[in-house]
Amino acid sequence: MPYQPAEDSYLTQEAVDALEGADVCLDVGTGSCILAKALRYKCRRVVAVDVDLGACKSCTPEVDVLCNDAAWGIRRADIAVFNLPYLPPEDPLDVSIHDVGVVPKFLRWISATRPRVVVLTFSSLGRADFVMDALRTMCTVIRTARLHLFFESIYTVTALCGPSL
Repeated sequence: MPYQPAEDSYLTQEAVDALEGADVCLDVGTGSCILAKALRYKCRRVVAVDVDLGACKSCTPEVDVLCNDAAWGIRRADIAVFNLPYLPPEDPLDVSIHDVGVVPKFLRWISATRPRVVVLTFSSLGRADFVMDALRTMCTVIRTARLHLFFESIYTVTALCGPSL
């Protein structure tokens, strides 16, 4: 069952709405497909990726869907958006919110492919310092939005990582 949009999804969507257009855009961990749908208005081609088969089946037909782990298999994207899972694994495991190693995989993918723009959303409950440190070694952070909830803060970071178009 895909993760339903909440405050983190809407904060990410605001960052997507502020982006310039691009050729190929990627929504990793698409869940409900809300961000892939928003990217349709910015990008010539949108690829939504999720490990959950239900999420892959729920995306709109205007979006290409790849049922896969992280962004492996994608060689190029101008814009990559990822609302990161942030809780440590626990039983029962829910891959939409529990980080089972996908965050380091995605950070390695950024390093290898160098998308022009990356939008990452993550929680203070996760490894926020790790994510920011890794992102800053590869990219230039140009925008940070923060939403404080009663038990955590949600951050959406937009960064320039590759060559400009």
